[in-house]
Amino acid sequence: MNRQGLFSVVARATPPALALLLAACAQGPWTADPPAAAPASAPAVQPGPPGCSPAARATLQGIADELQTQGMALHATCTAAGDGWVVQLRVLDGTQAGRVVRGPLADGYAVDMGTPAGAPAAGAPTGASGFSPDVQHNRQWLRALMARHQFCNLPDAWWHFAPQDGAASAGGAGCSER
Repeated sequence: MNRQGLFSVVARATPPALALLLAACAQGPWTADPPAAAPASAPAVQPGPPGCSPAARATLQGIADELQTQGMALHATCTAAGDGWVVQLRVLDGTQAGRVVRGPLADGYAVDMGTPAGAPAAGAPTGASGFSPDVQHNRQWLRALMARHQFCNLPDAWWHFAPQDGAASAGGAGCSER
């Protein structure tokens, strides 16, 4: 349809039809509210079972503080077995986060890692393939960030980390023994 044809359709539209057309534009999935954020008082690093080291918790809090300056929020929870930490990243400021991670970076949403954090899935293992370059970059970036703070990525999932041997030990076996 050319420009003149479009104007004639709009000019002939009745007010209810025009209102319906405008309502459809305003009610698409792009207008959905972002997922509810954790309350401001919720700690970035959740307390866990007795096997979870306070030293590891303190290190993770430091990582959370670092990520906040990069426009992201860290949420870490010690696993029920006390064998590591579930790590999730959420975008606080897409412009800042875009300097270090890739993909869709809408404020309030998770950084794109290909699969949800904390949920066993076919694509969750560290060595899983078939993901976009953005997801591969984000996973590699997270592994490097955590390694810099003496955490290793366990092979079962991109989101499962444990303190390296001799660094903020989780009270169990070190990464080399897992």
